Amino acid sequence: MATEEMKAMRLEAFLNRAYNLDKRIKRPSKGEYYALTRAEEKGNPQKELKTLKSRIEQAIEVFFKQSIDYKTEESLKILSSLNAQTNNSNDISLVIEKGEKITEQFK
Repeated sequence: MATEEMKAMRLEAFLNRAYNLDKRIKRPSKGEYYALTRAEEKGNPQKELKTLKSRIEQAIEVFFKQSIDYKTEESLKILSSLNAQTNNSNDISLVIEKGEKITEQFK
């Protein structure tokens, strides 16, 4: 099982791939994931979850603007759908894990 540190690092790495392609988006930080997990512990993660989902969607849009093949495009569409359905930090972690595999070419 991945530790919280590893999950936070994966999120940062995924968002960094998008940031490296488009500097107009906000620079990623592991703290974004930690803010979500702290809010979950307190029982009110809606704001942080909405923020992270938005950041992931923004990153996916950056990847769509790149020269990608059909398979990658379809995978990104599925990833976007999964992101829209996330409800907690574990869901976010699964989306990021899939996203890292899909965007390996932008590493």
